[in-house]
Amino acid sequence: MDQPKTTRDLTTGSILGNVLYMGVPSMIGFAAMVIYELTDMFWVARIGTAEVAAVTLFASFAWVLSSINSLVGAGSVPVISRRFGEKDLDGTVNAIKQTLVMKFLIGLPMGIVGFFVIDRILGLMTSDQDVVRLGVAYGRIFLAGLPFMFTSYTVYTAFRGIGDAPKAMYVMLFSTGLNMALDPLFIVKFNMGVEGAAIATVISAVCGVGVGLWMLRFGSGPVKIRFRGYRIDTSVMSRILRVGFPPFIESLARGTSFWLFAIFVAHFGTLVVASYGICLRIFELGIVFAVGLELGASAIVGQNIGAGKPDRAGTTARNAGLLALGLAITLSTIEIVFGQQIMQVFGNSPEVKIRGAEVLMYFAISQPFAATAIALSSAFFGSGNTWPPTITGLLTSWGFQIPLTAVFIYVLGSTATVMWILMILANVIYLGMLVVWFRRGKWKEREV
Repeated sequence: MDQPKTTRDLTTGSILGNVLYMGVPSMIGFAAMVIYELTDMFWVARIGTAEVAAVTLFASFAWVLSSINSLVGAGSVPVISRRFGEKDLDGTVNAIKQTLVMKFLIGLPMGIVGFFVIDRILGLMTSDQDVVRLGVAYGRIFLAGLPFMFTSYTVYTAFRGIGDAPKAMYVMLFSTGLNMALDPLFIVKFNMGVEGAAIATVISAVCGVGVGLWMLRFGSGPVKIRFRGYRIDTSVMSRILRVGFPPFIESLARGTSFWLFAIFVAHFGTLVVASYGICLRIFELGIVFAVGLELGASAIVGQNIGAGKPDRAGTTARNAGLLALGLAITLSTIEIVFGQQIMQVFGNSPEVKIRGAEVLMYFAISQPFAATAIALSSAFFGSGNTWPPTITGLLTSWGFQIPLTAVFIYVLGSTATVMWILMILANVIYLGMLVVWFRRGKWKEREV
């Protein structure tokens, strides 16, 4: 079967051009999502510091839950893109359908469990009962939409896997645009506070999945997703789970470490938690370009390995890493120079402005290392050789950052500054280890 003419052939032509074709729409889509999160934080910050802290602490718990999403998500990327690179359209369609079903079925029980334990989880993280109450109110609504949030990422993966990154971008822009429009409506006009922010998020996720599935069913693309006569394919599911298991372990470890890190931050009070939450959103905007490049490049890597062109796959990942590095350095410079002005956007509190600008400086220094590592990981996630980033992530988070942070804070009584310094060092080590693994080249030989 010939390569479908409705999508770009990522196994030929300019490698850099292909990276930009796939990466730029992904960057735009995810940038829109992070801009929404910043907008969400903007409106929540208008209510109060406790509300910002509540959303921040819940987000750290949501990271643990989202690690389950990576079990299927990371495994589906190479399977979908490899089948498409091999010009197996039936196999591509089947892989997409199996992934969609698994995502929903995993998100449903996780949302139910989270609904009933969120009050205890937040109670362990902070003694501020107002923050706990607000976090529970926000979290329970958010968790009700978890199956749709999990499923939405597969819609994006499906479009990127078949070389149609622009359509993934369109769906992401629609979903995030709707979310941004609903935020002030529910938070301010209806006076629903953090609950309104959560409702807006759930509605946008449900609508995004609906639009994405409609486009996959009736759009002009090479694959048509129909669920009539659907049957569970255990062989494809097991293949996806097998490939996704290493990144699931890494994501679970990273999500848990992120949760513990939030507990460390809460040790220094609600003001530091609020500053951290705002800076984290700004940091995410700074690395979203790397995430977009990684997602786009992963599909290119998978298609090229599937087409028997491993050298093009290597050059693709290298170009993605260099592009991410350049963009991150530029953004980090802006964040360092205009730190106080950026923080002032999120409220008039002079304490948050000063403390936040200091924290933002450390995040900005860490940003280029994190961004380059994310983009370079496209080699491993696209090829299906997902153990290198898993092992590297475990060593840097649980072998270095978390234990040392605990010792410095609870044993040596250090200030909050030590947390930010250790964060920078962890990202430097993470990138260094990934570069060594990438240059060995064994990832090109993985069969999926």
